[in-house]
Amino acid sequence: MESQSFELFGASHLATLVVIAAVAIALPLAVRHLAAQQVRNVAYLLAALLLGQEAIGLWRQIDAGNLSPAALLPLHLCTLAVYLTAWTLVTGSHRTYEIVYFWGLGGTIQALLTPDLAVRFPDPTYLLFFAGHGLVIVGVMHLTIAFRLRPHAASIPRVAAITAALAGIIFVINLWLDTNFLYLMAKPAQPSLLDWFGPWPWYLIGLAIVGLASLFVWYVPFLLLDVWGRRRAGS
Repeated sequence: MESQSFELFGASHLATLVVIAAVAIALPLAVRHLAAQQVRNVAYLLAALLLGQEAIGLWRQIDAGNLSPAALLPLHLCTLAVYLTAWTLVTGSHRTYEIVYFWGLGGTIQALLTPDLAVRFPDPTYLLFFAGHGLVIVGVMHLTIAFRLRPHAASIPRVAAITAALAGIIFVINLWLDTNFLYLMAKPAQPSLLDWFGPWPWYLIGLAIVGLASLFVWYVPFLLLDVWGRRRAGS
């Protein structure tokens, strides 16, 4: 009998990643030249899908009798990214865009690559996990390509400060509620990048370094575009 446990980079995992990447690139490229209202309509649809899958996930947990704070409070980074991406898709706010850009590409992609997931396709938990995380990436790319939003150099210290402050607050909440939001108290049960950084609390240092480095890494494409643009203007 085939195992029903999640297989990291197995056929279903890889296929799911390919589908998410294809939609995240193809959808905003397909709609970016449409009328502004049509681009906004697609954004509203993505926001509704983000909130809808989150509501379904919460309903399933409540229906299963899972009423613990860890299950119901939206304090994991990717859950916060879901709500903030939906808000940004509706409002077009650049201040929240720069947060979801770095959280989405720096954090949600990592969650997609090494999901804290015990079940495999087509389990509903699997589908909801990848729908929620995948839609964050699709939303961020829609905002970047179709809305033509972008981060700036000043976005890096702003997002770093916001993330650090949020982590500090959630660390206190974890102590209060005996939870593990942001994986600040323990590593994920499944293999992840944190396994490279040693035991608690030392892996938190590695997490902070990687998080800060990712801000610079995901800003590089825009830095290169700026350099290229200046050279073209100069010539």
